[in-house]
Parts: sequence; C-alpha cells; structure tokens
Amino acid sequence: MIFFRNLFVKVVRLNNWFFILATLTLVLASSYFIYYLEPDTFVSPFEGLWWTMTTVTTVGYGDISPVTVAGKVFAMFLYIVGIGLMTIFIGKAIDFLSIRKRLKEEGKLDITTEDHIILINWTKKASITLDEILRTFRNVRIVVIDESVNKTPLLHEQVEFVSGNPANRDVLMQANLLKSKSVMIFSPEDTTISSQADGQTLLIATILEGIGKEYEQNIYTICEVTDSKHIQAFKNVSVEEYITPNDTVGNLAARSILFNGSSEIIRQLTSNQGFDLYSVEKKNKWVTYQDAKNDLTQQGALLISDGRDLSIMNRLDQQIPADARLFIICDKDAYKKVIS
Repeated sequence: MIFFRNLFVKVVRLNNWFFILATLTLVLASSYFIYYLEPDTFVSPFEGLWWTMTTVTTVGYGDISPVTVAGKVFAMFLYIVGIGLMTIFIGKAIDFLSIRKRLKEEGKLDITTEDHIILINWTKKASITLDEILRTFRNVRIVVIDESVNKTPLLHEQVEFVSGNPANRDVLMQANLLKSKSVMIFSPEDTTISSQADGQTLLIATILEGIGKEYEQNIYTICEVTDSKHIQAFKNVSVEEYITPNDTVGNLAARSILFNGSSEIIRQLTSNQGFDLYSVEKKNKWVTYQDAKNDLTQQGALLISDGRDLSIMNRLDQQIPADARLFIICDKDAYKKVIS
C-alpha cells in the first residue's frame, strides 16, 4: 500500500506536458495492442480506441470486450494503470481551469479581446460608467485597469480585469491597448488636491498617447479632469475628450434653477432611461443636413450635431461630409429603425 501511495504521489508531481504525453501514449498504444492481441474481436484500431477510452474513463459499456486470456490480462493491467492515470489527468485539467479562473479574477492574464473599452482607475464614477455601459450595450467588452483592488471589481461575462499600475507600459500592453476602441481615465479618489489628481491622470494619458505615436496608431483617450484650468495640459498631449465633473455639476445646477426641469432632460440623455443620445453614420440618401434632419424626424429621431459641431442647425443646406458622425436623440426603437 505504501508503495502504491508513493508511486501515486510521484505521478502527480510529474511535469504536466510529460504527463499528458504519457497518457496519450498509453491510450494510443493500448488501442493498437488490444487490436494486435484480438484482431477478430477488435476489427480495427478504432474499435480498440473505443474500448480503451470506455475502460479508462468508465467501467466500460460491455458492447465489446476481450475474450482471450492475454486480452483479459491486458485489460486488468489497463484497469489499474489506465484508470489511475486518467483520474490524475482529469484532476490536473480541473486544477488548470481553477488556476486560470483565479488568475483571471486577479487580473494577471493577458487580454486577447479586441475592439474593447478600457476603464482606468476603479472609482465610484467608474462603477456607474461600467454599469451604464453594460445596461445599454450587450456586446461591448470592457477591461478595467486598477492597482488598488486585488480581484476583478465585477464578475461579468463582458468584463475583464488587469491588476497593476496604469502608468506602467507593460500593464497597458497587457490590457491589449493597441486593439482597444477607446480609453477612459478616471481621476483617482485617494487625493483631494486637484493638481495631484489631474497630474496622475495626465501622466497616464501621456504614456497612452506615447504608445500610440510609437506604433503610429490613434488611441482615443477620454480623461476626467477635476479642474478645468488643467485642460490645456491635456490638449498638449492630444487627448481627444475631457470631462470636468465639477464644472458640469455646477453648470447643470444653475440651468436647473433658471430653467426648471432641465436637469431631468440631461439625466435622460446621459442614461439608458427614456430618450438617449446616439451616434449614426451618414447614409447615401442624405446629401445635406436638411435631408438627414427630415428623414430622421420621420423615424422619430432628432438631429442635434455633427460630432461636436452644434451649429449645423444654422446651415442645414450644406452638404454632409462623408466621414460625418451625426448625433441624434431618440428612444431605442427609433434608433433601431435609423440604423436598419
């Protein structure tokens, strides 16, 4: 008994690849050997493979079995050795999957997802953003990068996690940065000094844009800026968009006081409730902005801008550029009609 126990321990400690090779060799060799011993019973090597697999994984189906003494002796050998090896093989496979699952939750695996959104720094605003994206878009993949949490902040099939310093180039490449659709950098919550918070955000943005220039690829970067006075610094590193939550809240409060109910309109446009803000590409039948406006209105959508340009309503007779990105306000049903 002690001998078999020590042997079992040694087998378990074998190199995984060597163990897999040994198991496959045993299965294939046994398939041909039983065919060699009893060619009348096992009419082909495949029949031998079928019998071997049912023997080492179960007690066998009984549809085919050895009839000679030599075949039965070999079967007894396979019962002892084969079932033991297959049990260890299955155990190692389960261990591998368990370890991979743990490493994935701890953010230690390389991301292979493409066309995904990267959220940097896990904060309350990041949590709200992630929840809103998941509720609005069912096919979008999201990667969260953060060094303050030990495991993925949210277990979801669309969410992946990378643990590490987002200012580290290797961490960004681990998140498959070059294949991402866009990157949102949230201001850290561990500091109340705006210059320090924006400084950390700017550092990450600078590294991001540097990687993009190195590979001659545009990385669409959005930054949360706590102080609007720092926006010029972000412009200098070619950040595409910046969100100033403090100024936005103050301006929205002023509009709500002056124009009662305006905050509810903004809330709807920034959530998946009620009417929402969508982006659509130019259609061939839309020559001018007026054409687009009329067609969209018939489908229940309101044209408001071409990208950041809200002045198109004053020049509806102008032609729409081929690369225009038109923003509209509508509900989900109308949006489906527009893009269909």
